[in-house]
Amino acid sequence: MRSTPLALLGAILSCYALYVEHKHSAREEEEEPFEALCDIQSIGASCSSTFALPEGRLLSLFGVVPHGHLFDVPNAALGFIYYCFVLLSENFRLFGLSNKTSSRLNLLMGCAAMSTSVYLAYMLTVLNKLCLLCWATHVINAALLWNFVRKVQGRNKIGATKHATNGKKDL
Repeated sequence: MRSTPLALLGAILSCYALYVEHKHSAREEEEEPFEALCDIQSIGASCSSTFALPEGRLLSLFGVVPHGHLFDVPNAALGFIYYCFVLLSENFRLFGLSNKTSSRLNLLMGCAAMSTSVYLAYMLTVLNKLCLLCWATHVINAALLWNFVRKVQGRNKIGATKHATNGKKDL
C-alpha cells in the first residue's frame, strides 16, 4: 500500500483522538455526556481513559518539556504533525530536497514513530488497556515504516544497477 493513504488515515485518526481527548477533558462543562466511538464497553475498550494516562503526553513524561508547558501536547498532536509531514514529503518536494534525501528523511522519521509505537504498545499491554484507536495508529506506523524501508531499498538497488551498468563498456 502506498504511504499517502496511510498517512491520510493516520492524520484523520489523530484528529479524532485530539477531539476525544478534548471532549473527555471538558466533560464536566458539557451538558450531554460524551461517549467516543472508540469506547466500547462490551469488549473493555476505552481510548478516552487511555488518553488521560501520563503516557498520553510523552514529551512531559520523559522530561523533554515540563508538565503543563505549551509544548506538553498530546501524543495525537505529535502524530498529526508526523502524518502531515509524510503527506507533504510524499507528494511535494519539501525544502528542495531530492527524492533520495526525502526518502531517507521519511525512513528516519518512520523509525522514530515506530519506536514510539513500540513503547506505547508495550505500555498498553503492561497497563492492561485496550485502545483500538491507539492500536490502529501503531499498525499504520508499522505499514508506513515498511513502505519507507522498501522505497529506500528500491532506490539503493536502482542506484547500484545504474552504477554497475555505467562501469561496463560495450564491446
